[in-house]
Amino acid sequence: MSAPPAGSRVDMTLSKPLKNALIVVLAYACVVLMMRYRRDGMDWGPALLIGLLVTPLALLLSEGRGRLVEKARRAGERTRERRRERASE
Repeated sequence: MSAPPAGSRVDMTLSKPLKNALIVVLAYACVVLMMRYRRDGMDWGPALLIGLLVTPLALLLSEGRGRLVEKARRAGERTRERRRERASE
């Protein structure tokens, strides 16, 4: 395989399942490391178990926030469109 020509742009994209898997693994690792190395510390066993419980919850809350923000954006667009229609009348 040859290298791309100088100055060309190389796009590296991941499939959605792979991207989701990476997000879950990174979130789990972050939670476990935060629990393990916080000021008063925690043993690895409890940190790993708490990570299993907290990671799905954190990802669900994040997804819910994203949906809520998207709904608010669409509602704002509809409101702006109605105001423009009223102004043009």
